Amino acid sequence: MKTAAFCGTFDPVTLGHVDLIKRASKMFDKLVVFVSPNSLKTNTFSNEQKLAWLNEITKDMSNVECYIQDGLVVEACHKVGATVLVRGIRNTVDFEYEKNMAGMNALIDPAIDTICLYTREDLALCSSTNVREFIKYGLDISSFVPECVLKTIKERKSK
Repeated sequence: MKTAAFCGTFDPVTLGHVDLIKRASKMFDKLVVFVSPNSLKTNTFSNEQKLAWLNEITKDMSNVECYIQDGLVVEACHKVGATVLVRGIRNTVDFEYEKNMAGMNALIDPAIDTICLYTREDLALCSSTNVREFIKYGLDISSFVPECVLKTIKERKSK
């Protein structure tokens, strides 16, 4: 059985993430989605909230499991038996970052391969960073996030 992992901060989950999860889930017997820590980022949403969103989004995908990761991506892969890391690329900036990360992960464990999926053109501007900026300024994010994320954010605003 071929298992892959898709790791991200998902702060918040976007339609771009959902698209990558759906596409990757069709390529592997099992896809494990990890809410991952990133020491360079300050999170807006809790890991538990992000996991709840991912569980809601993937509830009908029988071969997808979601967890909160602690430690390095390679360690998370070991824990679930994943031999492939799935990453998404929107642009050249993502490409350079992912190339570097794939190289670093290969230094830690050369048995784990990284594959990159290109983002659909209509989702190329869809990033968690952009969504957080839209939220900050009260702009409409409905074309960037799944319904469960939109619902949570609307509930937060109404409090």
